[in-house]
Amino acid sequence: MPAGLTVADILVGLVPLLAAGVVVGIFRWRRKDEIFTDVTPGLVPVAGASDRTERVRRGVEYSGPVAVRFNPPDNSTPALSGTVIDGIVHGRDLTATLVDLALRGIVTLEKETTPKGKDDWRIARTGVGEETLAEHERVLLDALLAGKRSVLLGSLRQADVAQRWRNAEIAVYRAVVDRGWYRKHPRSRNGLLSFLGVALILAACGAGLVAAAAENHWQWVPLGVGLGVGGVLLIWRGRGRTPRTALGSAARIQALGYEEYLKTAEAGQLRHEELAGEIRSMLPYAVAFGVAPHVASVLGDALRSARIAEGSEAALDMAVEAAFDPGLFYLMDGLVDLVGSVDLSALADVDPGDALSGLLDGFDGLGDALSDLGDGIGDLIPGDGCLDGCDGCDVGCIDF
Repeated sequence: MPAGLTVADILVGLVPLLAAGVVVGIFRWRRKDEIFTDVTPGLVPVAGASDRTERVRRGVEYSGPVAVRFNPPDNSTPALSGTVIDGIVHGRDLTATLVDLALRGIVTLEKETTPKGKDDWRIARTGVGEETLAEHERVLLDALLAGKRSVLLGSLRQADVAQRWRNAEIAVYRAVVDRGWYRKHPRSRNGLLSFLGVALILAACGAGLVAAAAENHWQWVPLGVGLGVGGVLLIWRGRGRTPRTALGSAARIQALGYEEYLKTAEAGQLRHEELAGEIRSMLPYAVAFGVAPHVASVLGDALRSARIAEGSEAALDMAVEAAFDPGLFYLMDGLVDLVGSVDLSALADVDPGDALSGLLDGFDGLGDALSDLGDGIGDLIPGDGCLDGCDGCDVGCIDF
């Protein structure tokens, strides 16, 4: 041991290092997701039942078995379910919202060819059903149209549109917090510990200067080392994801369960008389989860099966609710040129067999068309979800 250096000096140097280690340990534990303990994972306790929670024990989020879910998640939308899975708003989440709005008849999506010969999509308001919009859906629609009745997607590739996309992301992040799935912004990284780490490193530098000027240099070395290493530890390990609440974990597990169903669904699993509802519920979530081609193929096979079992007219009725579902027809006519030049607003007057054949042909290309639309939306978003989506969000902002 160097002359003048005592055991007490070494212990003093260990104090900031151990304190930093304890703080990091507590912080890392609190960055684990919560989960309800007295119900099956994915369920939410009913009123009056025990709502006891605990932190997940392995990893930072629930990684146990997930039961396949045959219905969309509760109290959610495609964009919110896509976001809660990984805590990031992606382009496909916003695309799924557009598809959902189209199927609800609030907007139309029509594929157009530009004067330069490139494919583009025109998004237009119908003026119907906007009172049913959730806040994040309304903000997305405003971000796209900016007060206009219709707009070409390609025209949004401009710098002044970036802030409108940012507003759409903010709205989705705010929605998952408002639902109690996160206590603050999902992408907050807790810069406080990093700030404290920098403060410790500066203090270590100060200890070094004191040691250089002091008569007994070695007396200050342990403290300087302890402060410096403790500061590095806080900066290195003192950042972490925002944990989900128990409600957020339940929402994520439900989303994963429905995603598993969509990824593995087979036409034989779908009840013919429920096809109209299945089309409306499955397609937007399939876009959000990135499995649109598979789901579109399954729905097309289910329609073919229904035609064999029930006949063309009955199958068409079951698929599109009395052969006239404006949302579905506008969506498919715009994206895959359904039934060629046939005016879909008059589908009720055409032969059911011809209409169903057109519908089946449409499903054959619908999945790829939706994927292309998703790519187009993703291209408009800087970094495809890498905006922090925090400005103006009063529920806790990202802090790197």
